[in-house]
Amino acid sequence: MNAKEAAEVIRCIADSIRDNPSQFHISISVVGQQVTSHGGTGLSIKVVGGGSGSSTVGQNVSVDGTQVQIAHQRGAQAVDQQFQALLGSLDAIASQLESQMPDKGVVSRIYHNLLNTWVPGVIASVVGTVLSKAIGM
Repeated sequence: MNAKEAAEVIRCIADSIRDNPSQFHISISVVGQQVTSHGGTGLSIKVVGGGSGSSTVGQNVSVDGTQVQIAHQRGAQAVDQQFQALLGSLDAIASQLESQMPDKGVVSRIYHNLLNTWVPGVIASVVGTVLSKAIGM
């Protein structure tokens, strides 16, 4: 594999993330207490979970929709920033590989910044293998 082919593979990874960011869907489920405030000091608490014959129950806690929406928006913005950083790193690596004389030091630094982070292992692994084959990293 030459550097130009490696750049094409890395650009394909970045394009896949741009075209379908929901492929990295994160789902969190918590069993707990459901608390609903109807104004004033009244609360409605509902036990959830378990089932017939189950000894597992919990509580589902929720707050007013506005606060939840704010929390979701902040979370989405943080995830979007991380994805933009990943895309920037992939683009920078591809640009180096497309240049006449790729700087292995720059490529190595960018690649090693992806390791042991939230970046899915499959992405880091493919990028590492491509870099190894193309420029001997």
